[in-house]
Amino acid sequence: MRRIVVLAGSLALFGAVPGSAPGQFVRVQVVDVGQGDGILIRTPNQQWVLIDAGPDRALADSLGPQFGVTRLALLIVSHRHSDHFAGIERVLRSLPVDRFVGNLEDCPNRTTDDAIRAALNDRHIPAQSLGADTLAVDGVQFIVLPPDPVDDACPVDENNNSLVVRMEYGTFSMLFAGDADEEERTWLVANERNLLDVTVLKAAHHGANNGTSADWLAAVTPQAVVISAGVVQRYHHPMPEAVAAYKAATGGRVYCTNRHGTIRVYGYRDGHFTISKQRPTTKSCVYDGTQY
Repeated sequence: MRRIVVLAGSLALFGAVPGSAPGQFVRVQVVDVGQGDGILIRTPNQQWVLIDAGPDRALADSLGPQFGVTRLALLIVSHRHSDHFAGIERVLRSLPVDRFVGNLEDCPNRTTDDAIRAALNDRHIPAQSLGADTLAVDGVQFIVLPPDPVDDACPVDENNNSLVVRMEYGTFSMLFAGDADEEERTWLVANERNLLDVTVLKAAHHGANNGTSADWLAAVTPQAVVISAGVVQRYHHPMPEAVAAYKAATGGRVYCTNRHGTIRVYGYRDGHFTISKQRPTTKSCVYDGTQY
């Protein structure tokens, strides 16, 4: 059975269940971190959740000065690739963090993992490894989807060991898919399909072709897709086939950090949402080799 974890202070701080006033929203900022993921979420009563922290220390160093973050109620790491978690130790040592969720397995030859475990220990941050939980922050639910039970906690393929998270605020929902590749997504469609149908999708694997499929999009049914990607010639993210599939599924509502900069998704309790872009452009999200 899936546990529900209410983070300390996240509900009691405001008395009644927060997030119920008209006009309140959850704000999801898919930050332009270049080639990587860094997703900063502000709850209705201004608590903060971070999913991944980009490929370097830039996002960690800007959380306070640029975004006004003084404390994180929840920090989630999708998987242990440097473009997602290189900045995590810096975050842990720079800000108070109420709870950490990520793969804590002590795998060989992973010094970054050692540094993160040391920071968690030094800062006395409650932490949990992979598993199915619902974590409540200020009336916003973060549902950690269960991993494939046959997966190795020290996998060769980190992408297929991504921690996938569903966020719910009223009837608005958003799915954060990490870099989940075909094997993991196929397992989720077969075993956890009821948790995949959401309002907005943060695309898996930076808009790569191996981050989506017809079966996946049929299960997720997104009304909009946000892609976090940099301009790196060796990767060619986002890829034409994937972007075309996302456009077909959403009626063209596809947004990408490589073109639009930081993207903000505002989700309301009644299920409607708005999206704003840092840079307006009519260019396609598809990588074309240009610099921005």
